[in-house]
Amino acid sequence: MVLTVLSIILSILLVVVGVLAFGISGGELPLLALAIPMLWLIPQGGVATWVLVSGISLFGWTLSEQPLSLSISVWTLFPLLMVVFSRRKSIHLIAFIIAVVVAMEAGIMALQYEGKLEGAASLTLIQIISVILVWVAARSWKPVNRNAWWPLVLVVPLWIGGLQHAALVALSITGLIVCLQSVGSSKYRDWLTMLSWLLPVIAFATLIISPKFEVPTSVMVSWLMILMIGWITDFMMQVDDEPTD
Repeated sequence: MVLTVLSIILSILLVVVGVLAFGISGGELPLLALAIPMLWLIPQGGVATWVLVSGISLFGWTLSEQPLSLSISVWTLFPLLMVVFSRRKSIHLIAFIIAVVVAMEAGIMALQYEGKLEGAASLTLIQIISVILVWVAARSWKPVNRNAWWPLVLVVPLWIGGLQHAALVALSITGLIVCLQSVGSSKYRDWLTMLSWLLPVIAFATLIISPKFEVPTSVMVSWLMILMIGWITDFMMQVDDEPTD
């Protein structure tokens, strides 16, 4: 249990460090920064790996053109996908949460289309697809212990080249995957559900708390609405699933 708790704590720290480092970069990350965790993943093979790599690649392609806060907030959709496709069936609640999410994301894309919010509506849609791909990969992921560690050596040229922020992002992503695999392979793997809610919230909260970053009101409202609807729906589905006397 100690190792699992340490993995969870380290996951939280890595998310905070990764978001701050990404924020400093202004969304401008060299390809190598995202290639490092992908090269680390690829040798283990499997369809899930390639789906995950595709999702990360698509997301990375949009970063330079999208507002930082919007890029981080879209990850709140990850736990919502878990709720929508959970075994607890409630068609009415699922329809409700989908309607709210579609309305919020459509509102964000409309603001981008009208030029009232930075970025492009098409890129926001691509980011949503990226999160869906990562969720699909995570759902069928099987932790393994044969990852190739040599790609981490590529962090050295980034650091020497003055791109410390890019090196930290690469290390944070790789370290986060390691920690999540550690939790997933333990007998406390059910805690991954908690982390799926906690980590996206911590990532976005890091932006809100830090005085260095500005979060548009529209993005904050959309994120908060999606988060609250997800929490409420998940809670209601759990209550409905409880056996009655």
